[in-house]
Order: sequence, then C-alpha cells, then structure tokens
Amino acid sequence: MQPTGTVKSSVINLVKTIVGAGLLAIPYAFKSDGVLVGVLLVLLAAITSGFGLIVLGKCSKTLINPRDSSFFSLCMLTYPSLSPLFVLAMITQCFGVGLSYLVLIGDLFPGLLGGQRDWWIVSSSSVVVPLCLLKKLDSLKYSSIIGLLALAYLSLLILSTFVYEYTSGHYEQVRGDVSWWSVYDFTGLTSTFSIIIFAYTGSMNLFSIVNELRDNSVRNISTVVNRSIAIATTFFIVVALAGYLTFGSNTLGNIMLNYDDSSIYVHVGKFCLGSMVLLTFPLLFHPCRIAVNNLYVWVELQREKSAESHQECEPLNANTPSSVRPISLSVQDSESRSLANSYGATQGDDAIEDLETAGNGSPQAGMTDSRFYVITALLLTVMYALALNVDSFATVLAFVGATGSTSISFTLPGLFGYKLIGTDYLAAGQVIPPSEVFYKRCSFLLAWFGLIVMFLSLYVIYMYGTD
Repeated sequence: MQPTGTVKSSVINLVKTIVGAGLLAIPYAFKSDGVLVGVLLVLLAAITSGFGLIVLGKCSKTLINPRDSSFFSLCMLTYPSLSPLFVLAMITQCFGVGLSYLVLIGDLFPGLLGGQRDWWIVSSSSVVVPLCLLKKLDSLKYSSIIGLLALAYLSLLILSTFVYEYTSGHYEQVRGDVSWWSVYDFTGLTSTFSIIIFAYTGSMNLFSIVNELRDNSVRNISTVVNRSIAIATTFFIVVALAGYLTFGSNTLGNIMLNYDDSSIYVHVGKFCLGSMVLLTFPLLFHPCRIAVNNLYVWVELQREKSAESHQECEPLNANTPSSVRPISLSVQDSESRSLANSYGATQGDDAIEDLETAGNGSPQAGMTDSRFYVITALLLTVMYALALNVDSFATVLAFVGATGSTSISFTLPGLFGYKLIGTDYLAAGQVIPPSEVFYKRCSFLLAWFGLIVMFLSLYVIYMYGTD
C-alpha cells in the first residue's frame, strides 16, 4: 500500500491515541500531588514520552527500508531471543486497554440512554467492527477527528464549569482543600504517579504512523511527535487544573462523577465520553492485530529453523515466502552489506545472520488477507466475550499498564535507541555526531527510567491495590 499519511492526519491519530479516557483521571492525581508537583509530573511525562517516540522514529531509520519498522523488526534486530516477550507486552497492553473500553461502553450508555449493559456492548460492534477492518491507520483519521471533538467538549465543560463556579462564588460549596505548592498526600502521590505517566502512552501506533507518512523523514517524525505531545499536554493541564480547582480534595477518580447528573450538559459530556471511548478502540486494536501477527510470524520462523536444522539444510534465506517475513532487513547490495557488518561488529555474527535472513514486508505486507481477517475475527470475538462476562478487572488492568505501558513507552525505546542510534554512521565509516551520542546516552537513561516506573507502579499495586 502506498503511504498516504500527512503530518496533520498523523498528529490527529497520535493525539487521539494518547488522549483517551485517562484524561478524566488527571485531576484526581492533582488531588494528591498539589498544583505545582502535578504540573511538574505532567511535564516530566510529556518530555520522557515524547523523547521515547522520537527515539523510536530515529531507530526506524537504521533499517534498510524504514517503512518496514515495527517493534518486532527492531526486537529481531537487537534482542531476537526476547522478541516474543516484547511482542507479548504490546499485545497485553493493547488488549487490556481495549477490553476496558468495551466494559466502559457497557457501563456508560445504559445510564444515559437506557437499555441493558450487554445489549450496548454487542451493539457497539456495528461501529467498532467496520473501523477495525480498515487496514491502514491513516484511514481512521476521520473517526479520530470526531473523537477529538468529543474530547474538546469534555474539556470545555470542565473549564466552563470552573469559570462559572468562580465567577458566581458557588465554588466554596463544592470545593475541598486546595494545595498549590506542597504535596497534599504523599501516599496518594505514590499511587497516582502512574496515572500521569500512563496517560501519555501512544507508542503502540508510532511505527504505523512512520510507515504511512508520505514524507517520513526524521524532521517530519519529530514534528508529528512534538505537536502531538504539545496538544496532549494542553488537554491534560487544562482539564487537571480546571477540574481540581473546582472540587479540590473532593475530586473523584473520574472527574465526570463530580458533576450534577441532572444537567443536560453533563449528559452530553457523558455521551461524548462514550463516543470517544468507542472511537478510540480501533486505534488500540490496530497495533494489537499487528503484534499478534508478528507473534505468529516469530513462531513460524522458529518452526522453519527447527525443521531445517533437523534436515541439516542451509539457513533461512531470501527465498522464504514473504507472507511470514515481517521485517525488511535482507542484504541486497554493498551498502546494505556494510550496514549488516556494522551491526555484526557490535552484536556478533548472529546479528548479521538475523539481518540477512529475517525477510521483508511491512507489518501489513507481512500479513496475508486471510490472516488479517482471521486474527481480526478471533481478537474481536475474545474481547467481546470477555467484556460481556467481566464486570471489573481493575487489578489486571493496572498490572497491564505497569508492565506493558512502561515497556513500550520507555524501556524498549531506550534499549533500541542505545543499541541502534549511530550505527548508520558507523556503517558508512563516519564518526557518530555529538547529537547522536547524546540521543544514545539519553536512551540508556530512558530505559532505566522505564524500569523504575514499572517497579514503582507494581509496588503501588501490591501495597495499595487499585481502589
């Protein structure tokens, strides 16, 4: 498929991937953190997440064909033995959050429009399934625009309520204590830290955006990331400040629960929330399907290698069918051979073999039509079946966020960047520029930051649960 993405459409999809229902939990984080610390944590999350996205974009340029980039291709290039583990992290993250969205749909719409919970979950498939059958992420830009309009209404509702409460003097009746400069609750600070960090998760769709951009230069990728992070940060800070300063220490985990349920504006806001969740689901399903396909490909590659080793055949070569080869890392000319040798110099001879034998095709090109529809049908069937039978799985979802989200947002980008950034210069016999050395060292720190966030989040889940 020809790349059709523009900077504008890519920003729309990335912002919609990042800004989801988690937006409404940010004011609750400020309840414990206070205004100053809360804003600082939002900026920390913005900087680290944005840096991770840019690192992934730069890593895609180390591939012979940058449009074949994916988490799986970079895993096979850098840590091939750990590829299935990293792919599973992606699957659990996207599957878990997507499933929570279906459950939320069943919780929201019956209270707004009547009807049974199960009926609303099943009927949501009339919107979800057609969107999930679109093969390109760029095709979801129009549904993402509708989702962003819903987000804009929610943000305006929260902001306008704050302005009204202050100008009318009613805020004293609904607002609790407000902490401007100090932390209000240190125990709560620990337990809400992950809320802000996880709110910026958007790396699951970064490679699809890179692959589909008509001009996927590093400059364009950086523009998409910087604009998306800036827009998302504006959403987060405006909603957090307006919501927290309206209700103070009375702020609930979902800020919408603080508002008068009899208000027509609040009803419209909850409808917008349900619509936003409905239209965000396909953005999470898209990378989940790619990850499942890549796991299938990895299993097929291992089976082929095992069969060839038993038959004492030659190693996997370029004649292996493209339908099971998701990575474009085959060595076809002297320049590519030089690149392969540069990896081998730092990673050993096995890396050269992986480069030469991993195959070609993007995540979409490496997925036959029949496999595309089979994976789509299986995933949707399982997710809907679970959504109909699970009322709450907060602990599982929190665990998924602590492990999967931190892995794909910080740890993996950091590991990839530390190992790959600058190798294209070495392959050409050039000295790595200071700017690339800076990115490489910061990538190492990002990986450690991800591990710290993961263990801190798991500690919070163990000590305080998910209440």
